[in-house]
Amino acid sequence: MKVKFCAFAFFAVFSFALNAQNEGLSFVFQEEAENEKKEIPAYSVEKNIVIDRDEIRLALDSTSGSFSLYALPEKGREIALLSNYDSGSASFFALKAGRKEYILARGTGVKTEARRTPLGAQMAYLIPDVAQVVVDFSFLPSIPNSTKDDMLRITVYTINLGKNIQSFALKGVFDTVLGENTLAHFSTAARSKINSEFQFSDMSDDLWIRSSNANAAIQFLLDGEGISRPFSVSLANKESLSNSSSWVPSVKNGKSFSSVLSYNNSAVCVNWGTAYLDPLKTDAIGFFISVATDGELPAGKKFLSDLKNGKTMLGIYSKIAVPTTDVAPAPTHLTAQEAGLSESEIHDYTKDGSPFVEVTEEQLDPEYIQSLLDHIASLSSDGTGVDKEELARLNSELDSILAKLGVDR
Repeated sequence: MKVKFCAFAFFAVFSFALNAQNEGLSFVFQEEAENEKKEIPAYSVEKNIVIDRDEIRLALDSTSGSFSLYALPEKGREIALLSNYDSGSASFFALKAGRKEYILARGTGVKTEARRTPLGAQMAYLIPDVAQVVVDFSFLPSIPNSTKDDMLRITVYTINLGKNIQSFALKGVFDTVLGENTLAHFSTAARSKINSEFQFSDMSDDLWIRSSNANAAIQFLLDGEGISRPFSVSLANKESLSNSSSWVPSVKNGKSFSSVLSYNNSAVCVNWGTAYLDPLKTDAIGFFISVATDGELPAGKKFLSDLKNGKTMLGIYSKIAVPTTDVAPAPTHLTAQEAGLSESEIHDYTKDGSPFVEVTEEQLDPEYIQSLLDHIASLSSDGTGVDKEELARLNSELDSILAKLGVDR
């Protein structure tokens, strides 16, 4: 089992203090950070956000927690790039924490908040005592030194708000519409036409998933420099992807996009790998979306080549998991105080300077115990030096778990 621990802390920039004026979910900057003169990007919380930038319109609805994307041609009305059914709720992200899955949308036990940022906007999702997920949409040009924005950088941050190490996995379901009335529902760098269900375990040859018609195109760039490689990419009927009983959809290659509930309704599901996070630690995944209008091709192919060869001004975007833009300065470790926790909550997280250890039912899960053993082994064999404090804490946690199980170490 491969174990990944991420030390990113995007939320050293954003705090989790609650503001009752916005249904208990308006996160505010910490006075301590301001006093320490930390570089904190500004954002404003708004109920609904609509941003038009050259060829792209981004719309966020904090009431539903949904997002919508449109192409803006030179003449005529905007063109929906994703299904705008029910305010765009047909497309969504989902989080798997341990064995439990959460659809990131209002009304599912998740609190939502829309934020306007200097480079675009964010949708923040709060699962109390479990996780905070922020989806950042940042506009950018595909051509160096151009002022025309025809791309979006999507970065999704997940922070563990629990008290113990936890596994997290993310997926996105995108209900595409452009290719459903054309000769090709989808195309990739290696395949000019995909008109039936298909599942990819590796995108290194295909690079992207494109949905297009004569008027517009949307291209999901899923492999390349600075892009988080997916665990799985599934093209299937939208209803089957949304209602799949398994986290990674079961796809039968060659099956029609039609189902009993919907005809010719194709969609994209991207599953990323699992990250194991300590309390208040953050993981990030990132990818790009390229948009084109008026019969033009999206710029993804050249953009990926330029990004790989360092020929664009977007070198700062190439390491998406470690943000260095104005929206998110280089992260630092997030302390309990920076997270806006009360004194009582801080006491729960730390006891005599060490992380709080309390054995829960989830910690007794064999998969969790194995991940803990793997992490201890990884730290112990690290040739760059052992973090003795973390190793001691993890060993203490393992001892507590084994004691509760009645097993000698």
